Amino acid sequence: MSDVQFKFTIQGDSDGYVTFSCPYCSSEFKLSADEFQSADEPFHELYCPYCGLSNSTRSFYTDEVIEKAQAIAMNYMMEELNKTFGSMQRSLNKHGSIIKMSFKPLEKVYVKELKDKDTVETEFKCGCCNHHMKVLYCAGISKIFCSYCGVDL
Repeated sequence: MSDVQFKFTIQGDSDGYVTFSCPYCSSEFKLSADEFQSADEPFHELYCPYCGLSNSTRSFYTDEVIEKAQAIAMNYMMEELNKTFGSMQRSLNKHGSIIKMSFKPLEKVYVKELKDKDTVETEFKCGCCNHHMKVLYCAGISKIFCSYCGVDL
């Protein structure tokens, strides 16, 4: 069995930022899609700008992104099952066959488009790695960490 890869897009906000969510504190923040997807500098780990804890980039995907990926994978699986059972039905139902099979194709699930909305986050640029992020910066937050290198902004 071969590996199957799926790609999909998420439309960022008007500034080109996409939302991520911390797996530890559940806080949301935005990263510039151009910087995050840079082929020159792939990122395998991110830091939460609020709590400063790090993990693999995939652990920072929002629930909406995970749901979309699961829906795409589910549709692929249903398509493959439909092909397999359709082929089996045609083979078994040939003229003169003793065994007959009926098959109702599985229906695909809805895959919604993802689009980030413009919100009131403040944009920060890291002085160490020069990457950009948007966070909700309000009274009571004493530190903001760079999502790419983890330094205190």
